[in-house]
Amino acid sequence: MSTSARWTAVALVALVGVVVALLTTLGGGGGGQGAAPAPTPSAPPVGTPPTDEPHTTLEPEAREASGLPECRDRAAAATTDGPVAGFLVRCMDDGTTTMLGKIQAGKPMLVNLWAYWCEPCRRELPALQAAQATLGNSVRVVISHTDPSETKGLDTLAALGIDELISVSDQDEELPTLLGAPPVLPLTVLVREDGSVARVLIEPMDTEQEILDAVSEHLGVTA
Repeated sequence: MSTSARWTAVALVALVGVVVALLTTLGGGGGGQGAAPAPTPSAPPVGTPPTDEPHTTLEPEAREASGLPECRDRAAAATTDGPVAGFLVRCMDDGTTTMLGKIQAGKPMLVNLWAYWCEPCRRELPALQAAQATLGNSVRVVISHTDPSETKGLDTLAALGIDELISVSDQDEELPTLLGAPPVLPLTVLVREDGSVARVLIEPMDTEQEILDAVSEHLGVTA
């Protein structure tokens, strides 16, 4: 074999090696592992509330993929008394509208008002999910995204792994006004089983125990 032929053969072998390596990298290393898992959604950045946030609502596919629990028991009788019982919200799990009284359905209720851009809210959400798991069915724990962008709210929940809390949208940000609350978030409303408001808390609660203590003190429910 001539010198030129030998170098041509070496070059071809090297080229084949590069192609195989590239295909192995793109294919996840072969070995039957399949495609790489989809990345976890990233939460929108925190900061101050936008002055011109557009109203956005979720597509049905996004609602179904969220895995959020149903926001009400359709067979349960609604709570009809109290200042928040008739307040309309959109259920993030299926896009329907309902009243907070229908979600409450005669049980003590905690409603946490939050927004995707609120950094203390993000710290509070995992603690709320842990508290709900501890409280079980003794208290309805509801999180209300108080911002026009429902899509950014769901993106934030997905990024934080919040998929076990009843989630609703207050896109016109009307609930704080109804309560006469200051324009701050997070804000937590503790509602007695008869629909009367026991307490409106305007400070964040960063731990499960802080939330359980508030529920015990203001609603008389202990875990």
